[in-house]
Amino acid sequence: MSKRKIAYIVILLTIAIGCTWAFIAAGVITKNFKKELLKDAGQKQELNIQNLIITETKEDKKYWELYAESGYYDNQNKVAILYNVIGNFYDNDQVVLSMESTKGTFSEDTKKVVLYDDTYFIYKDGTDVRADRFVWQGNDKDITAQGNVVIRKKGEVKTYSNEAVLGNKMTTIRIKGRSRTELYSKGNFDEKI
Repeated sequence: MSKRKIAYIVILLTIAIGCTWAFIAAGVITKNFKKELLKDAGQKQELNIQNLIITETKEDKKYWELYAESGYYDNQNKVAILYNVIGNFYDNDQVVLSMESTKGTFSEDTKKVVLYDDTYFIYKDGTDVRADRFVWQGNDKDITAQGNVVIRKKGEVKTYSNEAVLGNKMTTIRIKGRSRTELYSKGNFDEKI
């Protein structure tokens, strides 16, 4: 045999041994990965939702409700992602606050609701609040509005701030941090006092 043929055989054997070693090492490395993936696949479930209603009630008294046009529920994280959301807060069986948002989340464990993307709240008296994000955790907690908060009582006052707290009884609004307020004469929203 010539030296050239021996060199080719040695190179081919080296490549074959290297490929075999890589194949075996990959099997050892990913052995538990496949088991974990199969184990988690049995526990993780996602449910696509159409026309979902989430309500908080206590002793047959409704505190708030959310209606979502669509979304999905992840049972592993126990979170519902909601799209095209509208909702109401109630006091003595009457709507005191209504809301609309293009996107939101609801956590089953913490009962925390987060609304964001084109979110708008309006009180029974006509006061409206817009913000990048609204967060609340049940009827007895205040609602926090965060990011580009604009509160307007038509014909009277308009405020701009980074954060505001809406009282859980829907009767108070507290502005936090730096803010700007514009006052108007009654009935004329264009005229400042």
